[in-house]
Amino acid sequence: MKSIFDKMLKIFKRESKPKLKNGNSNNEKAAKTNNLWLISIFLILVILTTLMLPHNKSYKYTSLKEGEVYIGEEIIAPFNFAINKSDDEYKNDLRRAEDEVFQVFTRSDSISRYQLTLLKTLFDSLLLIPIPENQSTTTARELTGLLQLYHIKSSDEIINNLTAEIRNKTINEFMDQLTGIANEVISVGILSKEKDEIKTVDDMILVITNIEESHENISSYYDQTQLESVLVEKLRLSNENSELRTKAGYEILKALLKPNVIFDAEETKRRITEAKNNVPLAKGTVLANERIIDKYERITKSHITKLNSLAIELAERESGKNFFVSLIRFLSRLIFIGMILAIFVVFLAFNRPKILKNTKHVILISLIFLIVIFLAFNINRFNLSPYLIPVTIGAMLLTIFFDNRIGFVGTIVLALIIGSLRGNEFNISLISIFTGIVAVISVHKIRTRNWVVNSILLIVASYIISITILEVLHYTPFRAISRYWMYGVMNGFLAPLFAYGLQVIFENIFDIVTDMRLLELSDLNSRILRKLAIRAPGTYHHSLMVGNLAEAAAEAIGAKALLSRVGSYYHDIGKIEKPEYFIENQIKSRNPHEKLSPSMSCLILTNHVRKGLEIAKEEKLPKEIRDFIAEHHGTNMMSYFYQKAEEKVSVEEIDESNFRYPGPKPSTKETGIVMLADAIEAASRTLKEPSASRIRGMVKAIVQDRFKESELDECPLTLRELTKITDSFETVLLGTFHARIEYPDQDEKLTPLKEKKTKEKNIGI
Repeated sequence: MKSIFDKMLKIFKRESKPKLKNGNSNNEKAAKTNNLWLISIFLILVILTTLMLPHNKSYKYTSLKEGEVYIGEEIIAPFNFAINKSDDEYKNDLRRAEDEVFQVFTRSDSISRYQLTLLKTLFDSLLLIPIPENQSTTTARELTGLLQLYHIKSSDEIINNLTAEIRNKTINEFMDQLTGIANEVISVGILSKEKDEIKTVDDMILVITNIEESHENISSYYDQTQLESVLVEKLRLSNENSELRTKAGYEILKALLKPNVIFDAEETKRRITEAKNNVPLAKGTVLANERIIDKYERITKSHITKLNSLAIELAERESGKNFFVSLIRFLSRLIFIGMILAIFVVFLAFNRPKILKNTKHVILISLIFLIVIFLAFNINRFNLSPYLIPVTIGAMLLTIFFDNRIGFVGTIVLALIIGSLRGNEFNISLISIFTGIVAVISVHKIRTRNWVVNSILLIVASYIISITILEVLHYTPFRAISRYWMYGVMNGFLAPLFAYGLQVIFENIFDIVTDMRLLELSDLNSRILRKLAIRAPGTYHHSLMVGNLAEAAAEAIGAKALLSRVGSYYHDIGKIEKPEYFIENQIKSRNPHEKLSPSMSCLILTNHVRKGLEIAKEEKLPKEIRDFIAEHHGTNMMSYFYQKAEEKVSVEEIDESNFRYPGPKPSTKETGIVMLADAIEAASRTLKEPSASRIRGMVKAIVQDRFKESELDECPLTLRELTKITDSFETVLLGTFHARIEYPDQDEKLTPLKEKKTKEKNIGI
């Protein structure tokens, strides 16, 4: 154990070699700052996750399933405790309690008196209107205005009837008739809601008056629809010989009679709330020393209910003791989550230490973890199916941004945390691990945007298979399994879509290159590569060849082949500025270096690295691509110009560092491969007769030379991988310089006409 911690400390304290003189203190300070950031982020992630764990709940008995055989020790109740209802039972009881509450209505006598007063006032106003012997438009206009004032629908028939009633002095009789009908209707009661909208209990409602409250049958009252029918019926009985009086009376009463039995929504709601609050949480009691379940007994729903109730009671008794006990429980959960997350940290420390030294990468990983954990927390909070927890989002994002090993380990850690969030229900952890691994496989090598569709199909299939196997083992009915399939299909469909959207967002925020970004950069029609092809065609074709060599070598050792190829395309973009100073772009043997001193030539050559980095920043190329530009020469010496300088001055007067590239040396497998591919491709052009033996000798010599000069010291390539890379280079170059059939008279046909005539003249033809 001590050796493991010692190794981790060495990893965290390891420092890169200083690039500048007197830079050791700066590097030490940067390393300490990074370690502080790492520890802070880890603690924040642990604390946030711990706060999302279920509180005041015991994790005991959560793994028990109905129908299984209990193989633990006999469980005896340690004290009296209530048997809690299940969520479904409690919800049903709440619904039943609400259904048993009577709708509350208030009977208002003041409304009744006001309606009768309005009716009398209307007829008093009618008596004040003068009615001439002959029909008058002025009278009709006054009657219409009066009816509109009381919101009574007026028509010629009603106006004529009222005029006749006043003229014939029967208006008082008509008023007494309408008042009597109004009293009858009001005494029965008019409901403020239609009967089919009222939720009754056995056709009963609760009516409150100034004196008492009583339960009344709803059929004892009129609603608005019934009121209209009753008015027509009563008016026709009273006015058998006068249809006009019936119509006029109907319009008057219809406008003036309003509901006097008013629905009291607030009181009804209060009574429903009170009824729900009175619903007990328990449905029975387990006595102290009562056996709950015995060894090898088949688990039933009753057993699970009693054991869950016991677990909750234990948790509540412990949490209510004192602050010290609560603190101990919180610290236990904190350490538990810390142990789970430490699995991932230890894996990174031993296998991907560079990620731990990059604060952006650590923050990105923490965000991915938090997104999945937060979604799982809310799914648990709203009592949704655990099969909706999108652990595959985390698996896919970790694989896309980093690699499949990180995705695999991250999936296991997230699955364990999800099981903890479910109250140590680790069945869902098994399904999460299986579906997460399938998600990792579905995105481990992205070459087209169809990966979203492929991931959806694979993840959906993995959910269906894993859910079926697990639930069949638990003897779950097929109807329930089919419902779980629906959750799995929903999860498998949405997770890749969310992962794709988050990938685009995080890619831009954290400046991390993904396969999709690399595919965009590999387009040879991009602005910078087209510019390179036009201004430095030799360098452009050289970069393409280096890309082929690097991609083949990366695939041979399991490195990132796409990154190696794209990095090769851009590694020499700095030559765009002065392409004529590089031999692959020189025409007709015109070499501008012949007019320059060796030191000036070296300055121009090394400048293409600096210029390439400037162009890369202007074009907003990712850091991973910029690393190829900076590291593809390492600190290699420009031997040709160094030897020329030796011919002019003594060795003592030459500063060797002026004839070396500024570095840094390759720090990844991919940049190391491109360094070797760059040197080998350039050297292969100098072979006059590229036979198989010469190609092999040249490749081995260059690889050995870079190795002996310590150019690969900071690169994690092993000797075995260097052997595979060498074999891969040889295979590609042998295919490039393969022999061709020589056709008859080929030399004669290919010889220019002028050269042919000179040749004939020289031999005397």
